[in-house]
Amino acid sequence: MPDEVWLIPPNVRAVDILGEKKTHIQRIEKSTNTHMCYNEEEAQIEIWGSREDIDQALKQWCTLAENVLAKELQERSKRKVKGWAKPAKALTEKQQRKMERREAREREERDYRGFPPEQKLYNGHFVFPNAEIPISRIIGEKEETLHPVRAETKCYMWYEPSSNLIKIVGDSYDSVEEATLRVKHLYIKVVASRSIPTIPNKENGVIYKGWVFHMIEPPHKPYKVRIANPPSWFHAPYDVPGLFKLLEPVYEGDKISVVGKGGASKELNPNSNFDALHNIRVSNVKRIENALLKAFGTIHLFDEEIKMRIRFGHVCLTDFPKEPLWPIDKLNDKILSDSRLQSKFATCVATERKQLDSLFEILSECDRQWDGSPFREFKIRAIRKASGRTAEGRNGEPWPCAFDVHFKEDGKIGLWNVTTHEKNILDVNMSCLDNVYSWKLNIKTAKRLTNDKFKAPGTFVYKLRLSPLDNLVYSNTDEISVVSVCEKTRWKYWWNEYYVVEVTRYKFWKLSKFMGNAPGVEIPLDREQASVSFGVSFYRKAWEDEFALNSNLNVGETPEWHPRDLIEESGGVNGLLSEIKNFLEVLQHKLPMPEGNK
Repeated sequence: MPDEVWLIPPNVRAVDILGEKKTHIQRIEKSTNTHMCYNEEEAQIEIWGSREDIDQALKQWCTLAENVLAKELQERSKRKVKGWAKPAKALTEKQQRKMERREAREREERDYRGFPPEQKLYNGHFVFPNAEIPISRIIGEKEETLHPVRAETKCYMWYEPSSNLIKIVGDSYDSVEEATLRVKHLYIKVVASRSIPTIPNKENGVIYKGWVFHMIEPPHKPYKVRIANPPSWFHAPYDVPGLFKLLEPVYEGDKISVVGKGGASKELNPNSNFDALHNIRVSNVKRIENALLKAFGTIHLFDEEIKMRIRFGHVCLTDFPKEPLWPIDKLNDKILSDSRLQSKFATCVATERKQLDSLFEILSECDRQWDGSPFREFKIRAIRKASGRTAEGRNGEPWPCAFDVHFKEDGKIGLWNVTTHEKNILDVNMSCLDNVYSWKLNIKTAKRLTNDKFKAPGTFVYKLRLSPLDNLVYSNTDEISVVSVCEKTRWKYWWNEYYVVEVTRYKFWKLSKFMGNAPGVEIPLDREQASVSFGVSFYRKAWEDEFALNSNLNVGETPEWHPRDLIEESGGVNGLLSEIKNFLEVLQHKLPMPEGNK
């Protein structure tokens, strides 16, 4: 006798539940550690196993059946013809208000499309300076980008191809001026986006690489720099499968013997030019300031999520010169300043929490920890498929997207969002010879999509759940296939009043092997191997507060922050570098690297 049975719903075909060649039975057996067989006479699945495993199997069968039924209803509604039918279900009060607001907004947008029915008192225009940029990049294929601007400013506007300008008319001077300014901002945003360095990808598209700088923080002792192999304990970045090198300091005595090309021995003279080292420090400050101003100026008008972080770890050179030993000034001038230099940044500082006990101890002093810390979320990277043109401007082509999902204490879905069009804006890689850790300043952006519960992203998110072991259980949908999942647990602490230190545990699953699974088939992560690492990051709270304004900008609006103010409010670049240096000393003292890293 089986320990449990699950009846196949009578209104669906058995093959839709079992899968071709009973693949769903095999999959659920494997994922739940149960044994099953299909009893055709009774139209039921017979199950053997422990109670806990059986409960997991039953959940998966029920979810699978719900998805099959939902898909059947969807197909049936497409085939449905007009005729007698049940009256539509009455909307709730909340749904009614939401629908009325949407209809009012759409009606207002429609009212200002096309040409005005009568002559307006005020008019203006904006001429696009660059005729090489396709006009659809700025105002949309059918001028749909301008619809919100029309409604919010109550102005009529249209494109005149012969003059390459937008004509704007309205009932007041202020409204026409505002509309003109917002069209100008649309143009500037597109131009700024085009200035970001890119590299081609395999799909004939581009990846926004951003501006990349490599610098070195000169030491206080006379060192040379060796381009060396990583030690055996080193945790390489996950996206560096091949050879890479690290920079390590070599203390200068009277002379340093090295083996040159062809095995010939040679001696290098000490590098004690402290003026040159001072000049490197001064140059670093100026280069970082210019890089930040360029990056902030580029993203200023982006109506996107913006994140700026300092991450601690190690700079890994993936493209490097053959000569192993360099004076610092020559390394800085000839190698680090070369735009061809390639690197990745290793953020793993520990693999077990107990390694961080001393760091947690000092961070927890004086009630520095944030209320509610640690915070837990899931970063889910996926490929979105769609048929026909979508709101994201795609036409049937798959594209990457990312979900950030929080669960409530009761296991239900909490806050979540979905982003696409991720851009890397700036990387400043700083190698610190006086410290076992280096750091990287990174700025990146992504376009946030609407998190409508009833659209494709919401359908995917609200099928997520947690297993009894507190791991994620997900299923692909017709439009969304998961590539990877990263569970992040963040401990947040205040640092010197204005800054925040985050210690994060990353639990990462690579799941591309399941991308071909049928929609609706649950994939529990309980039995999948995960890689675990810990990282430390650092940021100024004001960065997060100011950049949050950009996510809520309407089309063509500007945020309240200004690029120069954002730099100066933290004491300039010198003030930022001083804060980083102070924290690096604490990090090195409380989380030392194993012997052999220098």
